[in-house]
Amino acid sequence: MPICTCKGCECGAGKKLIRMYEKDKAHQFLMGLSDDEFSSVRSQLLAQDSLPLDKIFNTVMHEENHRKVMVQRDGNLENEAAFALSPPQTMSRPTCKHCGKTEHEEQNCFEAIG
Repeated sequence: MPICTCKGCECGAGKKLIRMYEKDKAHQFLMGLSDDEFSSVRSQLLAQDSLPLDKIFNTVMHEENHRKVMVQRDGNLENEAAFALSPPQTMSRPTCKHCGKTEHEEQNCFEAIG
């Protein structure tokens, strides 16, 4: 632990202490993240020299938002695939035996009735 021995801290011990405190908080934050979701992001951030805690937090938030979008997209793709693979449902339309047109039957045919 750096200790300031001068008046007004001209030796830089205060700044070193603040950097150590911020680095410790960053490590605590990163170690608290879920291994399943954030192990690669954590590794990348820990490999960098020193990032401010706010930049680390923003990077993790960005990754989390990206994962949410990808999960939603994958869910939508599964729904689209299921819809595309289902056989088309054809509704039986009435066909007139008199004129051969659809949407009506012979007893309602304008040509047959007059």
